[in-house]
Amino acid sequence: MATKKDLEKNITKKLSYLDELDANFAVNCILDYIKDELAVGNRVEVRGFGSLSVRKRKHAGREEEYNTIYYRMSKNIQEDLNK
Repeated sequence: MATKKDLEKNITKKLSYLDELDANFAVNCILDYIKDELAVGNRVEVRGFGSLSVRKRKHAGREEEYNTIYYRMSKNIQEDLNK
């Protein structure tokens, strides 16, 4: 599993003109945007990665509901995994 630090390192490797602070800022902005959109109930789609949405679930044996994040993998990733 990739961590936030791994994402920052990969960005600085691929985009050599960005330093670690810029990569950190970019990753934080993207993750904050996704978090904010999910918090208000919107669906977020990242091309080539998948989509994220919030779904309501019920506790076992109770009527009480809670929110959970649902991730649907993009078809590109599914095809790569099946090869």
